[in-house]
Amino acid sequence: MLFSYNWLKEYVATSLTPAELSTRLTMAGVEVEAAREGTPPVKGIVVAEILTVGPHPNADRLKLCQVNTGEGGERSVVCGASNMKEGDRVALAVPGTKLPGGVKIKKSKIRGVVSEGMLCSEVELGIRDTSDGIMILPADAPLGSEFSELTGEGEGGDTMLDIAITPNRADLLSVRGLAREVGAITGDKFTDVEFSVPEGVWYTKEKVSVTIDAPELCRRYAARVVEGVKIGPSPPAVAKRLEAHGIRPINNVVDVTNYVLLEMGQPLHAFDLEKVRDHRITVRAARSGEKMETLDGVTRKLEEGMLLICDGKGEKGKEKPVAIAGIMGGGGSEVSDTTEKVLIESAWFDPVSVRRTSRKLGLATDSSYRFGRGVDIDGVPTALDRAASMIAELAGGKVSRGAVDAYPVKFKPRDIEFRIAGTEALLGTELKPKEVKDILTRLGMDVKASRKKDSLIAVPPSYRVDLERDVDITEEVARVRGYDKVPVTMPTTRLTGSSPAKLFRFRRKVKEILVNAGFFETLNYSFVSPSTFEAGGEGKRSGVTILNPLSEEQSVMRDALLPSLLETLKLNLSRKNEEARIFEFAPVYLPRSAEGGNKGKDLPEERWRVAGLMSGLRLGEGWNVPSEPLDFYDVKGVVERLTDGLGINIRLKDRVRAPSGAEAENEKALFSPYSQLFHPLRSAILKVRGKDAGLFGQLHPDTQKRFDLKGPAFAFEFEAAPLLAAFGGYGRFKPLPRYPESSRDISFIVDDGTAYGEIVRAIRGLGIKVIENIKLFDVYYGGAVPEGSKSMAMRVIYRSPERTLKYSEVEEIHAKVTGEIAGKFNADIRV
Repeated sequence: MLFSYNWLKEYVATSLTPAELSTRLTMAGVEVEAAREGTPPVKGIVVAEILTVGPHPNADRLKLCQVNTGEGGERSVVCGASNMKEGDRVALAVPGTKLPGGVKIKKSKIRGVVSEGMLCSEVELGIRDTSDGIMILPADAPLGSEFSELTGEGEGGDTMLDIAITPNRADLLSVRGLAREVGAITGDKFTDVEFSVPEGVWYTKEKVSVTIDAPELCRRYAARVVEGVKIGPSPPAVAKRLEAHGIRPINNVVDVTNYVLLEMGQPLHAFDLEKVRDHRITVRAARSGEKMETLDGVTRKLEEGMLLICDGKGEKGKEKPVAIAGIMGGGGSEVSDTTEKVLIESAWFDPVSVRRTSRKLGLATDSSYRFGRGVDIDGVPTALDRAASMIAELAGGKVSRGAVDAYPVKFKPRDIEFRIAGTEALLGTELKPKEVKDILTRLGMDVKASRKKDSLIAVPPSYRVDLERDVDITEEVARVRGYDKVPVTMPTTRLTGSSPAKLFRFRRKVKEILVNAGFFETLNYSFVSPSTFEAGGEGKRSGVTILNPLSEEQSVMRDALLPSLLETLKLNLSRKNEEARIFEFAPVYLPRSAEGGNKGKDLPEERWRVAGLMSGLRLGEGWNVPSEPLDFYDVKGVVERLTDGLGINIRLKDRVRAPSGAEAENEKALFSPYSQLFHPLRSAILKVRGKDAGLFGQLHPDTQKRFDLKGPAFAFEFEAAPLLAAFGGYGRFKPLPRYPESSRDISFIVDDGTAYGEIVRAIRGLGIKVIENIKLFDVYYGGAVPEGSKSMAMRVIYRSPERTLKYSEVEEIHAKVTGEIAGKFNADIRV
């Protein structure tokens, strides 16, 4: 927001330069983004009086004027405008003057007649963008004086401060408010503007009435009337000042309302009184379906509850909206060139209501910007009087006596109790009570004693709507006193290292293992569509629904990870990416039971899970590798790689035999809903420390069909909790073996239904410590092997960490292993 440095100095007598003032404000929390120095005023533009106006002897469209600049300085000037007359005072650019637009004036002949200067319009003077002729100055403008004296620019021009006002500091949205702040920060004297209102003999209440039907949205509405005004352009000083702040001058009445807006931060509105039916103002909420045309020529549809300013009841017995409260006036009641009676509005509107209406209508104005942050409710009549005074001065007319001031909800000062000791504790510095009181007094607060011995009470002024708590008082003391005076102290707390949480280390390790196995991590939304949610189970299922979903496709919290991975795979397949290895480590959300009196009001249960999905060829496409599809043992290998990397001992339980009874209910409780996604005969259960942790294997053909998969896909989904409980963290270093190994091979024939894992567990169950590893290197069917049987070949590696094993020891131990296999599995030992 722009502020004129010269205008500020009219309120506060500061000796600081614009650069110094910018630094002081910024250090006090009022950030000055830039200080733009203005160009010095143009010299050579003087006030002249037109003595005669006549036609140019050689041109029909030109005028020849005789002007006087005082002390006998008469000049002949050729002019193309025709809006001037004898006796008018105008701005004359004498030869040698360089105008703001860069044009240099010189004495010249125009169609055979000498012209000794140029009569300037507002455009040529840099005041307006457009004009209808030369600028007519006030009749009392001093003859021969520099035009810059009328605009108040001073010798060196003006500097515009571009300040970023934070939303909580509504009191700084005016020159007067910023000047108060400067006075508080610097200690320089703040002097309020002095003005008088030339009141007439008749009272405002005789001319207009005000009714507030929505006091919760409009706590105060004041009005005055000025009669006998003459609409015209504003004086150069007013117009120039408005232009400098980015506001286009319109006419002397509207310009006054904008001038007071900038000066006092109070938005005003001027109505043509004769266009307000019954001379009556009613403030009410909009009714459903109402419409009105605003000043910008747009007819806007209003929503029920929007605050409106309406006039009296017309033929149909309804008030007609004449303005949208706090935002913009209506197109039928604006001030025009024929206006003679002006109704001035000054009010307080609810900030929330103004912001909401502005947002819904897509209509942001200077008024809505200030009303939306909160204006000074006690400043409403002051701004009204200031505007009435200026309109009487600039447009003539008589001001009504007193004002109609509807004030249903009066402002009550807020008492904020604070302790100086508490302020010292927060700032970490010692403060003197006199210093604190002085700062708060400079900020416009009333400081009084409290009933508590060590406390004081600060009463903020009505314009400081941001001060509510004791910490706000502490902040005011700190920034006005100076943040640079707050001592810097180093923390005394010792900094100690800490190891990451176990879940963090576990997640990082899981991701590391899967990435090294060729998987890519995916990040999916925790909410899915109802169709994707139901794809994880049979029929309709109840899940955790979102009350305000972004869309129907994201309305249910997922209770399994695999459906999300399947949607990702489906998307990849549609983009011709048929080789996929993806995983996700994320929480799922399960609805809690309504039993126990909570009736489902508890938050859902959050469980961490890890899931992976594989599709395509085992080794991908290539001329040097076989085109082999993935099978069950590929996903089994990934699972074993994962658990081995985590240092977790596992057991695998096949699902060839469909569970029944209690076992089926247990599996359903643990793995629902994602158990339905797996092929019942080509999947297995992962068991950790005797507890079921999850499933892996080939996906069910129905799942493959539901997600449009082109071929078999293999997946796993595990609960993180049992894996985390068995996770020991980082592994310990194990030195390379110092002694040689001894290996023995065993080949035997067993029943085809005998699982290799059962054989390994039987061997491990012997408790022989020197068995280092067991490897299956051959499985054979047919030939000399009877039907219903299979031939298996295993290699058992023996090694002692303490010494070299003797041949006889190895033979003796190996015989026990062979005997265990033969006896427990009825195996026919071949070697």
